Amino acid sequence: MVPSYGSPTGEASLRVALPRPNRDLIAVILIIASATAGLGFVYGVTVLQFLINGVVVGSIYVVGATGLSLIFGIRKFANFAHGELMAFGAYMAWVVNTIWLLDILAGFVFAILTTALLAMALELFVFRKLADKGPVSALVASIGITIFLQNLISLMFGTSDQVYNLRVALNYVLLQDSNGVGVLFINPIKGVATLVVAAALILFLHLLLTRTTLGKAMRATADNPDLARASGIQTRNVVLWTWAIGGAMAAIAGVLLGIVQVIRPAMGFNVLLFLFAAVIIGGLGSPYGAMLGGLIVGIAGDLSTAFLAWLGRPGVLGLEQPQAYSQAAAFAILILVLLFRPNGLAGGRGVAIRAQGRWLRFPRLPWRSRGA
Repeated sequence: MVPSYGSPTGEASLRVALPRPNRDLIAVILIIASATAGLGFVYGVTVLQFLINGVVVGSIYVVGATGLSLIFGIRKFANFAHGELMAFGAYMAWVVNTIWLLDILAGFVFAILTTALLAMALELFVFRKLADKGPVSALVASIGITIFLQNLISLMFGTSDQVYNLRVALNYVLLQDSNGVGVLFINPIKGVATLVVAAALILFLHLLLTRTTLGKAMRATADNPDLARASGIQTRNVVLWTWAIGGAMAAIAGVLLGIVQVIRPAMGFNVLLFLFAAVIIGGLGSPYGAMLGGLIVGIAGDLSTAFLAWLGRPGVLGLEQPQAYSQAAAFAILILVLLFRPNGLAGGRGVAIRAQGRWLRFPRLPWRSRGA
């Protein structure tokens, strides 16, 4: 008998639910459209450039927030070390690409493998031993790991900004004015490639959670570990595989962030709060909610930059360094969501995808415990 995946206790679990078009989602779309149209009176069609940049940055948040949501769904605590896993993955790709002078794709593969192994090591040697101590102990431990990893990265690679050894690609011109001057642009590496990778990972995660035995076991373990064990699932293996997948997604998000911006030891920590905001806005324990929240946070950040730049004009309010306030937009949205939709925009909504049939074998790791 396969357990269902809607948590009757109301606790956050790994919900695999495609959010229906409801009033919340429609309201979000209308707000983004209205904000873009309003800024269009100031910037004209170039306001779409802010929207494009927001979607690109939001796609990176989607990848990072989804991995964070998977860990939360399984372990039920906020993993503050997730940002440092992103930074670690970015530096591993930098070693391959800049020091070993290999292609960035080889850097992606190396970063995924090493960061997944690091995430599994954290589970084996730290968080598994704290499993019976409650979520607070694990959260405090993750903060300690964050400080340790950040200083270790600084010791190994220094504190200077680094960049990947990539050819500078010319921007694609999406729109020209009547004089043939480009108005809207997107970079093939920093823009198109980032969107393609993010879309591929979204598809991969959807297929993993809905079409594979491991994905079904992850959902069952997140919902009710005791019932999952009684059904014959090796829950410790499932948790370990979840950490590996979460670490791999953190590595990919870190490399993408390093391509779009620069590589520095605190790069993961600097975006960690935005990832948490994305997870909470979408709904705790909902991977699809994390994807939605990531896009909202990314778009809100760039549209607020455009709005604040307008406020900074001498004829308006004349704010000094107005772009410095753009980071507040994501957290303003977070506060509104917590006030009016505490479960998140996708939390508890949609049609849950339930697995049916008998449990099949899924890949087992060599250190499987008999009592799992």
